[in-house]
Amino acid sequence: MPVLNTGLVPGGSVGAELTAATRRAVVPALFVQIYKATPMLNLLFGTAQRAKGGMSQVTVPVQGSSFVNFAWTDYSGGFPQPAVQPGMQNAEFNLCVGVVPISFMGMEALIQSSEAIVPLMRARMADAKTVAVQAMSTALFTNSSNLPNASQIINGLPQAFDDGTNVNSYGGISRTASPFWKSTLVTAAGAVNTRSAMLSYLVQTTALNGGEAPDFCVMSPSDWTTLMQDFLTLERFNTTPASKYGKDESVNAGFRGLMLGDTPFFMDPFCPKGTAYMLNTKYFAAYVSEDAPFAFSGFYSAIPNLQIANVGVVIIAMQTVCAKPVSGMQISGITGGAF
Repeated sequence: MPVLNTGLVPGGSVGAELTAATRRAVVPALFVQIYKATPMLNLLFGTAQRAKGGMSQVTVPVQGSSFVNFAWTDYSGGFPQPAVQPGMQNAEFNLCVGVVPISFMGMEALIQSSEAIVPLMRARMADAKTVAVQAMSTALFTNSSNLPNASQIINGLPQAFDDGTNVNSYGGISRTASPFWKSTLVTAAGAVNTRSAMLSYLVQTTALNGGEAPDFCVMSPSDWTTLMQDFLTLERFNTTPASKYGKDESVNAGFRGLMLGDTPFFMDPFCPKGTAYMLNTKYFAAYVSEDAPFAFSGFYSAIPNLQIANVGVVIIAMQTVCAKPVSGMQISGITGGAF
């Protein structure tokens, strides 16, 4: 409804007359207010692997013990008799399917045929992918193993990077029976949003992974800001004598990205405050079905249901897989976030 008696628009009967006789000037664009950026999910989609059909659509062979033994020898060159030592098993993951149903009312098509300011169908189609991405980003930072529909939701970072305390079975392998399948879980970390503390965890993860360092760390915006403030205390600006800053030479403090031990630290709005993850993308990836990568079914008539309308579905089938949980770490219980 028009707002009367405000600004240049009068109220009373004059305002009512103008309302009846005048079209409104509407900005022909839809400004979305409710969604968040999804940097972690975008990174995974940028390096996503293809998956196809079959049972256990993503099967990862993992080695948990040695196939052979080492022995010292002397001048004679003798050695123990070799034995067959099984050391491999499969970690198996099924794709999970997310759907976004979209309706298209028949009468809506008649009303918006040529008079639409914002075509509702175009807005719904754009919203469908965004809604799916938001839901997947939420699942990525959620331990869904205890939820009623856990088997239908993708595995999150809390499931991949756990030592068996909260998630014992991952990819069908028990972390109790196969300790090599454990990750590192730090609880009640406390106020560790400093360069020295985070570097200590980075080195610990590197050592546990046989010397191979994580290639990035993700934190909540609150904890990331506190870490950045630790960098800011050492910032210094040098000014040459007899010179001054011009309008195009303003001082810029702070960073968009933090590098610590040659490892980038970035923030994700979906990462819970008090939790951080260090991981190596060589072993952690998203697998997306080549048959359902945000596929659209097309519209089908709802007339058999006695309604002049059409219904379509956007479908995404994917799973996140960590082939080496010890390559990462989950740090929880972080305190001292900036907000």
